[in-house]
Amino acid sequence: MIQRIQTVYLAIAAILSMLLVFLKLTLASVGDYELTAISVSLLKEGGLETAMSSFAIAGAIMLGLFLTIYGIMQYKNRKFQIKLVQGALLVQLVAGGLIFFYADKMGVLAESDSVAYSPSLAILLVNVVLYFFAIRGIKKDEALVRSADRLR
Repeated sequence: MIQRIQTVYLAIAAILSMLLVFLKLTLASVGDYELTAISVSLLKEGGLETAMSSFAIAGAIMLGLFLTIYGIMQYKNRKFQIKLVQGALLVQLVAGGLIFFYADKMGVLAESDSVAYSPSLAILLVNVVLYFFAIRGIKKDEALVRSADRLR
């Protein structure tokens, strides 16, 4: 059952989550400040200087990544797999909230009212949609197994 469509959805979500953390994609920026999953950096002529760490974002994304990968491996226990994917979905939403929180703090540091959010935030929305599709696929598998059990 590991070759089911929900595995593809979860694998794509895992890859996209890894991109956010390991490629250090910019999530938001204000003036000379830049928010990544790991830190809020100040752009200077000599390079980047870390103004504040944002490891909570990276931790939330990595926790969601762990739940996603563990959920892929739990294909035999579909009820538990649904709970893992729902947990990953919740953690993804928390990561989005943390991004907006740190972007607000970054705006205070830069003394600016407007924050420019990066298109890489769309990865979070895509992951949420992929989690919903994965949950739907797992529920279809569970319904198929239950209907087969009734026929015996």
